[in-house]
Amino acid sequence: MTVEDIEVIVLPIERPEPVKPIPTTDAEGNEVLVFPEIEYDKMSIGAGFGPWKFQPVHESMTIAALIASDMKLDPSMNYEKAITGYHKDILEILRGIIWNDDPANELFNDNWFFRNDNFNRGIGKDWAMLFADGKYLGMDCTKDGFIGRRNIIARSHFGDLQFLHSMANNPGESPHDTQKRVLTWIEVMYKVAIGHFSKDTKLRDVELPRNSDFERYPLRQLFTNSTWPSESASIHTLLTSDTWYNDVKHSYRAIGSCMHVIQDSYARGHCHRRPTHEGTPKHFGEVINFHSYKGQDSHRHAEFDFGKVDMGSVNCSDLSQFQNMDGCTDAIRQCTTLINFWLKRTPWESIEGWLRDEVFRVAHDASVSNTEVN
Repeated sequence: MTVEDIEVIVLPIERPEPVKPIPTTDAEGNEVLVFPEIEYDKMSIGAGFGPWKFQPVHESMTIAALIASDMKLDPSMNYEKAITGYHKDILEILRGIIWNDDPANELFNDNWFFRNDNFNRGIGKDWAMLFADGKYLGMDCTKDGFIGRRNIIARSHFGDLQFLHSMANNPGESPHDTQKRVLTWIEVMYKVAIGHFSKDTKLRDVELPRNSDFERYPLRQLFTNSTWPSESASIHTLLTSDTWYNDVKHSYRAIGSCMHVIQDSYARGHCHRRPTHEGTPKHFGEVINFHSYKGQDSHRHAEFDFGKVDMGSVNCSDLSQFQNMDGCTDAIRQCTTLINFWLKRTPWESIEGWLRDEVFRVAHDASVSNTEVN
């Protein structure tokens, strides 16, 4: 039996639970729950299976925003219920949230057997290998890299697509350059989400209202004939890797990708923001520094990517469940606003200023990007 046979036959049997906390006591003798030590290369999404299955922080924050939004999602909804009850529309948004961490869609089983299932999680071995290529082989991390031409996962986490996580491509990058990349990506995905661009639009034909061709066709700068996906691929291919799933909602996946960028921008391993409230929960304002992951302390980074609450079954309608994770309540609030804009099909021109001047506002004393975690 081949590895491929094992994936097809075994993995669909059950949908695994997230990693569970370990009961212990703190220094004062109080009973507490803690999670095993984990590193960033095991992600802060819950989409994997086996060794690549961890806390669904992004997913639970997204569900919290959906509950608080005009969508009026069932207040009892959480990550586990979305999966076990197979709420496929919610899962489509979660696939968009996960996409930024898994732009090659390697964390999910995808073939003819799963054409009616958009959330059948795989073991993630291919994702892990592509991630490792980027982590240990720097040449994998750009569109011009030896292997990186076809390794979009390495590019996303370590290279020229780090804006998908509200991070700079390299140390020393101007904060305004990073902000521009972030906003350009959100503009493209938001316009997919409201139907301005269709799923069949080719990446090279995605056109924005800019003065120069370089900025007018932003995806041409990221995808060429030698990358995966190529510049002639469609939005559908970009977001789904030409999935077998037969009920893709591209607008849901696109808005999910937008929310991932916003959420990451409030993680202290990604951005250093100026504190606006030091109580509980902490609140954060303008961006002082965009970080870059390559060369960062992954253990320190992970401290702010994972929570100590069981995110799989957390009460997502109770924002106090998120208040001990720095930046989470701010991110949920901003995502709620974005969802409401999306539901009303608010034009990009009406939300661009909010994103630029509030969500991703760059401080007057902002510094060039670095590899610190603060």
